[in-house]
Amino acid sequence: MRIVIDPHIHTNSSPDSSITSNQVLDGMLASGINAIAVTDHDTMEGYRRLKHSYAFREFLMIPGIEVTTDLGDIIVLGLEDPSITKDAELLIELAHEAGGLVVAPHPFDGSRVSLGERCGTLKVDLMETANGKCRGDSNRQAKEFSTVLGLPGIGGSDAHERNEIGTVVDILECEKNLESVLEGLRKGAKIIVRQRTGRC
Repeated sequence: MRIVIDPHIHTNSSPDSSITSNQVLDGMLASGINAIAVTDHDTMEGYRRLKHSYAFREFLMIPGIEVTTDLGDIIVLGLEDPSITKDAELLIELAHEAGGLVVAPHPFDGSRVSLGERCGTLKVDLMETANGKCRGDSNRQAKEFSTVLGLPGIGGSDAHERNEIGTVVDILECEKNLESVLEGLRKGAKIIVRQRTGRC
């Protein structure tokens, strides 16, 4: 089946996001999304809240977290109870041992602490080549670097406000389950960049 996923959304469990659970649901419905990854900063609280909500029973909820590390932000997808550490290399090692997928978010955004060219030496699985909050030149640099490294790209809205949900999505043709979606992302998805869906 067709999976339309926004794999980089922050809820109000992140200190810099205003998105409530109801707003996530509204944003998903407005954007035609049937899967998301909640990737709050250094916490799984938002993901767990949505996962246990009856309102999201028809949607695929991918566990995720954006960890603040000593080398820059790193997203881990697919783990219900990931090990969290500020040591980037150890975080990646532990995530891989547990079967998680490691993403370098907004890798060349100079306004945030990002991995940048360290993606070439760290064992990340994917580079975010289309981030909804990045300027075009940052995304272009990420796309060019991922091509040089031979790393698949991934897109995500990086939503912190309701109207940002679904501005960048990934399209997959696979089964609607965690393993199939992670494998599809690992192989490389079709990335779609959209306009904002409405007012927040």
